[in-house]
Amino acid sequence: MLYELRRYELFGHNRDALHDRFADHTVPLFDRHGFRQVGYFETVIGDGPDLTYLLAWDGLDERQRAWADFHRDPEWAEVRLRSTAEHGLLVARTHSSILRPLPFSNLR
Repeated sequence: MLYELRRYELFGHNRDALHDRFADHTVPLFDRHGFRQVGYFETVIGDGPDLTYLLAWDGLDERQRAWADFHRDPEWAEVRLRSTAEHGLLVARTHSSILRPLPFSNLR
């Protein structure tokens, strides 16, 4: 099992708009495309504002397929276009890491 840690640095004035887009659209689209969503977080103490989330994958091929399908989804294209037109850019910068659990990790 691999885990993908994604962190989106936000424009603070658009925080709620991004959270709404995730709750109303991105999470259901991730479900549709086979993403295993471990959790969503925001930083309480530290650098922010941000949205951080963790995805689980059986391997890199599964990840590549799911992301490609997601980005080709016409519903995603429409949602992204509408939210950007209404609120402007929601994400200033994206960070992504692929993590492999160590043998003593609770997540494997």
